[in-house]
Amino acid sequence: MSSKKYNYNPKTLSFERKRISPLRVLTMAVAFLAFGLLFFVGLLFLQNYFVESPFERQLRTENSELKRHKKIVSDRIQNVNSQLERLQVKDDELYKKIFEIPKESSLASNTDSKEDILIASSPAFASWTSTLSNEFEKVAGAAKRSNSFFRLTASVNKKDWNRLQATPALQPIENFKIDQLVSGFGVRINPFHKGKYHHDGVDIAAARGANVVASGPGMITAVKKSDLLAGFGNYVEVDHGFGYITRYAHLEEIHVRVGQKVLKGFVIGTVGTSGGSIAPHLHYEVMLEGKNVDPVQFMIQGLDSDGYAKLYVASKKVNQSLD
Repeated sequence: MSSKKYNYNPKTLSFERKRISPLRVLTMAVAFLAFGLLFFVGLLFLQNYFVESPFERQLRTENSELKRHKKIVSDRIQNVNSQLERLQVKDDELYKKIFEIPKESSLASNTDSKEDILIASSPAFASWTSTLSNEFEKVAGAAKRSNSFFRLTASVNKKDWNRLQATPALQPIENFKIDQLVSGFGVRINPFHKGKYHHDGVDIAAARGANVVASGPGMITAVKKSDLLAGFGNYVEVDHGFGYITRYAHLEEIHVRVGQKVLKGFVIGTVGTSGGSIAPHLHYEVMLEGKNVDPVQFMIQGLDSDGYAKLYVASKKVNQSLD
């Protein structure tokens, strides 16, 4: 039987052979291609879903182990961080007991989240865990040495504790910054005759009117006011007991009177430039048993070891004083 098809044409009253249009050919071609693509995608999906290659089985096993290991590492990180925080809290409590103010945290804060750490690359993760381990060992070692020292050698009785509390350990300027110390204790250059002389205290630069505070608890034993452009000008002395006396010179205003008891941090006056001073500043002295000593060795409250080292270095520069 012939596969040829004919259509009747009423205009010519005859049968004419049916022709295939280009549009029909194109449509059929697109349909076959679409069916083939869908069939291929379906086969690929079925293969990926139901058929597992040896490499995929290996990866699946590794993923399962990594999930288990992630929980172990996460718990370890949490445990180490908790121990570091407990050590820091104990250190802060001891510091606050001795110096009566909180200590700034010396532990570097870790800005990486736990999730970021766990998904980090192998070298980055190894580096982070090594850093955390070293930090923990350092803090734990310091705590162990401190505990051993206090347990075996340190002895603080009531008299020692009272003396410790009376020691003028606070910086005598409110909101003190290390770079405010412009001239230290010892041989310095006089700002007036430019010759060398012994500077009996430290000069702390500050704006006129800045608050001057008592560096320790005690009693006001001297309040002097002077209009002379020489000497200490307006100054205050505080007797802290146990042989400690502090002097605060070149004040603008004085807020205390002789015989008044003050606590550590109490505002006793304001910074000025009275007396023999070339710029607004506080001249601060510490006397022990009647002899001037370097005030920097007492200005420790609120400073960590690095901060105190910077203060000490600044105080040793042989420069010109401000009075």
